[in-house]
Amino acid sequence: MSDELRAGVLGLGRGGNFVRVLQAMDGVTVAALADMDEERLREFGQDHGIAQCYTTVEELLAAGLDLVVVATPVPVHAEQAIAALEAGIHVISEIPTIGTRADAEQLMAAAEKSDAIYMAGENCNYWAFADSLKRLHRRGDLGHIFAAEAEYIHDSVNLRRDKHGNRTWRWYMAPITYLTHSLGPIMWVTGQYPVEVTCMGTEDSFEKGITDIQFALFRMTDGSVVRIACSFANTHWGGHRQVFFGTKATFETGWLGKDEPKFRYAGEREFTVPDNLPLGTRYPESPGKPSESATAEWHMLADFLKAVRTGQAPALDVYEGVMHSMAGICAVESAAAGGQPVAIPQYQERRKS
Repeated sequence: MSDELRAGVLGLGRGGNFVRVLQAMDGVTVAALADMDEERLREFGQDHGIAQCYTTVEELLAAGLDLVVVATPVPVHAEQAIAALEAGIHVISEIPTIGTRADAEQLMAAAEKSDAIYMAGENCNYWAFADSLKRLHRRGDLGHIFAAEAEYIHDSVNLRRDKHGNRTWRWYMAPITYLTHSLGPIMWVTGQYPVEVTCMGTEDSFEKGITDIQFALFRMTDGSVVRIACSFANTHWGGHRQVFFGTKATFETGWLGKDEPKFRYAGEREFTVPDNLPLGTRYPESPGKPSESATAEWHMLADFLKAVRTGQAPALDVYEGVMHSMAGICAVESAAAGGQPVAIPQYQERRKS
C-alpha cells in the first residue's frame, strides 16, 4: 500500500459529505465515485475533480482502490460491504450496517475471512459530548449509569419519494430500524450491549402504510435500561436528544443544536460542566481544513484511516456494527408481535480476544 490512500465513495446522496471531508484530509485521494443517478454522478465528479465515475459497484471495486465508503440505501449496505471485503478493499459502511439477521451472519463471516479492515460508520458516536462522557464514565464521575434515553425525530416526508415520485427505501423502513444514532452513543459511553427489547408504535396517522413513531425499551448487559424513540412522520421540530442517568451525575443534551446541554452532580442545585469538556456535538478545535473538519465525520474517518494504515482493529469493528444495527431489527420484530420481548443475539461475544 502506498502512503497516499486511494478512496472510492459509493452513493452520492449521503456520500457526498464523505467526499468533501476526505478531500480535506492528508494522505488520501478520492479517486473514484459510483452512483446509479448518472446526472448526479457526472455533475458531482466534475464539481470535485474526480474523473473515475461509475454506475455499478463492480466497476468501482475494480478501480484500484485501497478503501471504499458505502453510503448507499440501507438495504444494500451489507451486500456491498461484503463485495468490498471479498475484493480485499477496506470498507467503512454507513448505518444501519445490516437489514436482516442473515446479513449479520454473512457480514461477520466476510470480515473474519478478509484481510481488509471493516468499520461501521456510526458518526454520532463521534459527537463531542459522547467522547467527553466516555472519559468521565471511565474515571467514575457518573457512577453507575442505570438508565439512558434517546430520541431521533425527523419529519422526512420529502425523503420517502424520489424526484420522480417513486417510493424510496425509506418508505418501507420502520423508523426504529434507524436507531443507531441514538443507541450508538449510549453503547459508546457505557460499553454495554442490548440483550432484550420490547417495542411498540403507531401508524397511518400521516400516510397509509407509514409508521409514525416507535418506542423501544432495551435491557442492557449490566441490567440497565435504555428507552429510544424514532419517528420519521411527525409535526415535531425534530433532531436528537440524549439523557444519561448515573448514580453520581445526570447529563442531558437537550435537543442538539437547539438547547444548552445540562450536567448535574448529585447534591448540586446548579448544573456544572466538569473540566470544561465539550458537551455539544462539535469539538472546540479539530485538525485539518475546512471548517467541516470539526464534524463527527472527520474524527470517524480519521479513526478508520488510522486502522487502515496500522492494521489495528477500528473502534467500531464488524461486531460493534452488527450489534448497533441488530437491536433495531429485533425491535421491529417485537413491534410486529404486539410488543412481545425479543432476545438480541450477543454477536460481540464472537470477537476474538
